[in-house]
Amino acid sequence: MAHGEPAGCCAPVDTTAPISVTINPEARVNAARTGHRVASLAMGDWHPIEFPIVNTGFVTGQLVIEADPVPGIELDLPVHELTGEPLQEGGFRVRFDVPTIVDVTLTFRAVGALGGLAIHSTLHLLLRSHMGRQPVNLLTGSGLAGE
Repeated sequence: MAHGEPAGCCAPVDTTAPISVTINPEARVNAARTGHRVASLAMGDWHPIEFPIVNTGFVTGQLVIEADPVPGIELDLPVHELTGEPLQEGGFRVRFDVPTIVDVTLTFRAVGALGGLAIHSTLHLLLRSHMGRQPVNLLTGSGLAGE
């Protein structure tokens, strides 16, 4: 499935983040995948996943991220205060309890705008964990993932 690039006021956002969030003048939130993937994450560590927030409507209030619990993974989903600036940094953290692959459904909502009635956007993010250090091939001494 192809997703269009999220746009700023005049051009697409230049980002290496795996997602981007755009808020239009009606406080409608559009969260979209970019062309960048989230690499495999080490089990047991907190990993930040950052993203730009493009605010074409100069909306103020709160941007919240919601997700249902997913077995084997912890999510730290902070509330972001929208300042009205056209570009802000956002992010959340993830930690895996076990090596796994999960599909996390994230919902982004601008709750302070329009009395909390603003439209929201939902996206799926596929995340994968591994046992810490990448396994080493004993015959070649190289990492198995990079062969």
